[in-house]
Amino acid sequence: MNENLKTAVLLSGCGVFDGSEIHESVLTLLALSQNNLDFICTAPDLDQHHVINHVNGNEMNEKRNAFIESSRISRGKFVNYLS
Repeated sequence: MNENLKTAVLLSGCGVFDGSEIHESVLTLLALSQNNLDFICTAPDLDQHHVINHVNGNEMNEKRNAFIESSRISRGKFVNYLS
C-alpha cells in the first residue's frame, strides 16, 4: 500500500441548512483518524448560495465563503484544491 495516499474530505460550508452538516463531517474525520488514515479537507472557494440564521430558520442578507466557513470544521487541516 502507498503510504503517501490521503483521503480527501469535500466540505461545502458549515451548517446543516447552508453547508456541510457538522456532526456528519466531524464523525467522518473522527473515523478516518481512528483508522489511522491520513486526510485533507477541501471546499470550493466561492460564496455560499444562501446563509441561514439557525435560530429562526430565516435566510440572512449576507455573504459567506464556502471555503472559509468549511475551515471551521477542519480546524486547520485544510487545502484549497478547488479554486
